[in-house]
Amino acid sequence: MKQRTIPTRFDRRSVLGLGAAALTATALAACGGNGGDVAGSGASDSGGAGARDTAGTIDNDGILRLGATVGTSNVFPENFNVYGGGDSAPGNALFWETLFRISSTDGSALVPNLAESVEYTEGGTVATYVLRDDVTWNDGERFTSKDVAFTYGFIFEEPGTEKDADGNLPWLAKAIETPDETTVVITYNEPQYTEDLPLSLYFPIYPEHVYKDLDRQNYQDKDPVGTGPGRLSKFSGQQIEIEIREDYWGEVSPELTAVHIVPSGTAGNIESQITQGKVDWSQGGAPGVVKNFVTMDDHNGYFYYPDGSTRGIIMATHKGPCQDVAVRRALRAGADMGIVAEAAGIAYTVPSVTGLDTGIYAEMLDPEFAEPLTPDVEAAKKELADAGWTINDAGNLEKDGEEHPLQLTIQNDNPAEMTTMPIVVDQWSKNLGLKVAFTPLPPDVFGPAQAKGDYDLSLWTTNAAGGAFQAFTMYMHTKIYDIGDETADGNYGRWKMPDEANDAIMAITTTPPDKVDEITEHCRVLQRAVADEAPYIPVQSNGAGGMFSTKKWSGLKEASEIDYFPRVDGYNNLVRTLSDVAPSKK
Repeated sequence: MKQRTIPTRFDRRSVLGLGAAALTATALAACGGNGGDVAGSGASDSGGAGARDTAGTIDNDGILRLGATVGTSNVFPENFNVYGGGDSAPGNALFWETLFRISSTDGSALVPNLAESVEYTEGGTVATYVLRDDVTWNDGERFTSKDVAFTYGFIFEEPGTEKDADGNLPWLAKAIETPDETTVVITYNEPQYTEDLPLSLYFPIYPEHVYKDLDRQNYQDKDPVGTGPGRLSKFSGQQIEIEIREDYWGEVSPELTAVHIVPSGTAGNIESQITQGKVDWSQGGAPGVVKNFVTMDDHNGYFYYPDGSTRGIIMATHKGPCQDVAVRRALRAGADMGIVAEAAGIAYTVPSVTGLDTGIYAEMLDPEFAEPLTPDVEAAKKELADAGWTINDAGNLEKDGEEHPLQLTIQNDNPAEMTTMPIVVDQWSKNLGLKVAFTPLPPDVFGPAQAKGDYDLSLWTTNAAGGAFQAFTMYMHTKIYDIGDETADGNYGRWKMPDEANDAIMAITTTPPDKVDEITEHCRVLQRAVADEAPYIPVQSNGAGGMFSTKKWSGLKEASEIDYFPRVDGYNNLVRTLSDVAPSKK
């Protein structure tokens, strides 16, 4: 099943989580990968399951200890409602699951999870799901089509065929149907071949029998009833204890009896906790983690897992010298992102010139763009000269007697980017003689400035995770925003994508998911547009790093060996990871 997904239009619902993809990518950009062979370490902490001593393995108490990020209060919020109730606690992925999970290979294809299949008919307006029949909630009740209808019902809102005041049709043409306990039929007003991907990323299924009479937006869930392998056994602000239930429908390591989650603290603190054996695995990785943390102890390891999104330098196609494609191409060719990646020390990979990750999108990339972005300093100089640009003694771009100083703005809250972006600036200086001011800003200053278009060069998410459509969708030129219009974000809505590329995006949404060759061709039109017009400079393939110890647990795999994303958060990913862990050998 090769579905690439997301909705076909922009409306008041903001493309069902598309914004979430861009936002989470920011947080993930500071993560990385390399290292040993697995997740795990044992720690001394109170409570938990009894010890298991398997022949040939280390005496293991059956508890996997994870480090998780907490807010400024340094305590976990007691809430597992992912649809409301305020901030939610880590560990949600052990309770909540979606109908499909997202593959980390083959362009983010969908993989059956709670659903066995989905078939689209009536030109993509009708989706028929067949569900597994062996799934139970952790309170013992059976998972059925009624639960899916309940959940998707409040996600999509009321059905209808009349447009609202903004001219938008409701998502649903009629109420969701459940002809039997394992079949769900959704009828949309418009073709939605791409809908299951955002649903799989952001919208887990909730049990109707528990939540139908509760206020989802305000209810603080302290005892989650999910289909996942976890059952909450104890909660405190500094530790969450989750037992692994024996009646879970999927796979979990048979030696694993519980997961304990503790605050990870600062990067240095969590590295020390893992090295000392107090934490087995934690998401993240500070700059230099490959050389520093991995060498602290023979048991320490670190992997990096690209997720399909890309972090890049957005160029102001709406004003100043970056309106000229020659300047944009010169800036892109004038810096070596491989050198920048090495300096970051978190083992992220450099994406293609198109912004697509060269591993996840290997089958979809045009052969011309199949390798990581590489510099070409002489080509950069020629681009500028042919377009009539010079670089003056002050290091500024100059044309027709007018000087144009440039600055690169970034948020100052990402340690990896605070390390790497000065190196990019130094590359432009050394290679082109171009002086670009490096300007880190606090989030509350950076965000509004970027939204208004008040920047020359701005570091942000350029390609979202989740398939060919999701990767480029924010550039659809349904509207071109004026400078100062605060509803834009970066150059989303400011770069006027070529008509043929915009047509290709729309074509993806109306192409049946099994027409992989057609989707690939549409994707390659989009790749060509980005390669030719250089609206941004791909810097790094986003993802999550995982730091771990193999003192007690082993089994964590490298990105090339698996089709999921090992991480503490993200629906289905943590569960898949728990199927791989095993007690380390003596």
